[in-house]
Amino acid sequence: MSERYFAAYNRLVSLSNLELVWSHTTKATLEVSLERMRQLLKRLGNPEKAMEYVHVTGTSGKGSVTYLLHEILRRGGEKVASYSSPHTTTFLERFRIDDKLAHPDALAHAIEDILAAHEEHMRAGHDPLTYYELSTCTAFLLFQRAGVNWCVLEVGLGGRYDATNVIPAPVVAVITNIDLDHTELLGPTKIHIAKEKAGIIKPGCLVVTGETEAGPLKVISAEAKKAKAPLLVIPNDMDDHLEHNADICRAAGLLLGASPLLIELAIESSSPLPCRLEIIQENPRVIIDGAHNGAKMRATIAHLKHMRKGKVHVIFGCKHLKDAETMTGEIANIASSVRTTRFTLGYGKPENPVKLLQRFPKKMQKRAFLFPHDALADALKTAKKSDTILITGSLYLSGELRTHWRSEKMILKDRRS
Repeated sequence: MSERYFAAYNRLVSLSNLELVWSHTTKATLEVSLERMRQLLKRLGNPEKAMEYVHVTGTSGKGSVTYLLHEILRRGGEKVASYSSPHTTTFLERFRIDDKLAHPDALAHAIEDILAAHEEHMRAGHDPLTYYELSTCTAFLLFQRAGVNWCVLEVGLGGRYDATNVIPAPVVAVITNIDLDHTELLGPTKIHIAKEKAGIIKPGCLVVTGETEAGPLKVISAEAKKAKAPLLVIPNDMDDHLEHNADICRAAGLLLGASPLLIELAIESSSPLPCRLEIIQENPRVIIDGAHNGAKMRATIAHLKHMRKGKVHVIFGCKHLKDAETMTGEIANIASSVRTTRFTLGYGKPENPVKLLQRFPKKMQKRAFLFPHDALADALKTAKKSDTILITGSLYLSGELRTHWRSEKMILKDRRS
């Protein structure tokens, strides 16, 4: 089973060196990327038109909201799938159908057919698709073949020009919140970012947002008004991002026709997502969290104050160009010691671990490690059983170190992440 999956996935990844370096500064070049998607999907018979959608974007919380809305639809008796990115440990995690991850053989079959169509697409003189675009096409084909009638679709980056935005109008469009992240691609202010994320709003859909700041909300409201799409704004009365995400899901669930009782059952009984404040070991307590921007790190540290035991030893690594200054400042509020490292798997350039360590106060600087598992081994050896180890700064780093407890082969075997 795994052999076919690994072979297909390795062929998909190998195409990454064909990706074109597209300018992200002009509307024309971004629209070309969506046109590539449409061309390939048409060649495949437009599998993206075979299901109804809930489309989810936002700076923080969109993965959790996607998961909870999947659960609400599933418990309501729907044949439901969800697509999220990036994955933490294995590519399979991006594709969930009903109560399990997709079957590896079914995913391999979809990848094989996508790559065959992509080869024909290039022979016809079209530009190659990116790894993410091909992954998204794979999701549509995989879910169509599984007979899915509902798909909860998480945006990868932004919204307006994200590969997922080739779908017909969703039944519900969700924008969790707006904050500064990916500013090099989405723009320097929250207003710029809101314009990109509001691009998932289409005529006829219902819109739910957790964003309440005047400037970004004005942008979202204008886009909803233009599309004649009713807008529901969910305030964060408790200043608790986990509960706020749940409130967003409650509102979206009601719009999807779910009963309040079913919604509460889905929310209360859902399992934690991997690498989202995940307690994966006790004695010492190890918490894995993929917070990778200032807003997410603030939320992580706020929750850690209630989850920690003893001293907090942090393993931190992040992507280059991320807001390391804000993240390290938040971590310094709670850490007793810090080890910095890098991810070795995943897209993008990691920040230099030595430079990251220098951002922390001298008294908490432990050591910079080039290899993440060396940092983990050192922390596990040093921490007392009554202490806490926090792994954070990147989903790639978190997922890579999570394999110490939960290997890719284990996930492939039971299809639960």
